[in-house]
Amino acid sequence: MKLRREEKIRDKPGKAKIRRGTQHQKEAIVTEEPAEIRPFVNTIIIGDAEEVLQALPDDSVDIVITSPPYNFGHQYAGDPSEDTREWNEYFAKLYRIWEECYRVLKPGGRIAVNVQPLFSDYVPTHHIISSQLLEIGFLWKAEILWEKSNYNAKYTAWGSWKSPSMPYLKYTWEFIEVFDKMTHKKAGRKDLIDITAEEFKEWVYARWAIAPEGRMREFGHPAMFPEEIPYRLIRLFTYRGDIVLDPFNGAGTTTAVAYRLQRRFIGVDISETYCHTAFDRLKKEVPQWGLFETPLPYEYPKARLVEWKEAIEASPIKATLLAEAE
Repeated sequence: MKLRREEKIRDKPGKAKIRRGTQHQKEAIVTEEPAEIRPFVNTIIIGDAEEVLQALPDDSVDIVITSPPYNFGHQYAGDPSEDTREWNEYFAKLYRIWEECYRVLKPGGRIAVNVQPLFSDYVPTHHIISSQLLEIGFLWKAEILWEKSNYNAKYTAWGSWKSPSMPYLKYTWEFIEVFDKMTHKKAGRKDLIDITAEEFKEWVYARWAIAPEGRMREFGHPAMFPEEIPYRLIRLFTYRGDIVLDPFNGAGTTTAVAYRLQRRFIGVDISETYCHTAFDRLKKEVPQWGLFETPLPYEYPKARLVEWKEAIEASPIKATLLAEAE
């Protein structure tokens, strides 16, 4: 039996124009980093993400890497809702935070959101969040499957057994939704690239087999992604010295890895307990400065742990933010 060869598409550029996708939006847009972002760099900020992000200047962050609370009913430290909100309320809050993320990202900046749908509620969280990001104006870049291979739920946990009545499909992966702001191409200096050829070849295949975090009990957090997730996202999508923002920083995995990889960072979480944990992790980190690496073109201040009201001292709209918080 002869295998059929893949059909060769004729006039690909012409047909792409007819479809009117976003593949043509790939001009790197160079912007000057606003000085107003400097007081926020390398800080862990205790506060609500929506409020804290309002204090950050426009076009100041290079990438957002985050995993919002799943709304599964987890026991997060300092969370009176116990991670359980009505879905419309949950998504409305996320939408406002994504709007702020779009505003603070530089042109060409990226957002990578790790999310898992609550299958028992039949709510496609990953699709809804992707729709929100598109509506706000982000350009879709990729969807990465994080293959965990650790799912051991009972076959009839939320469905029928050996029957077409209501079979439940089991997922051994989570999703990482990746979007760009304004253009698919990011401006940056070649001498600040640190991804290797082997890493690049492996990671551009969008199915990542990575074991789940095994230290959640140690950090007192019920839903952490492993360090390998932000490690790959940071190396693949940013340059050394870029600013990494996590508005749901939790126990500080994103910020710890960013610090180790010579990226500047801003970590935000509403839980004071988790912010202290994140800060403690930073104190144990040592940035991996190579002997012959190009010096960073930015100052690299020591990590700080601050309250929200202390963080906004440097914001040009401080008075407005405080008035809205009253």
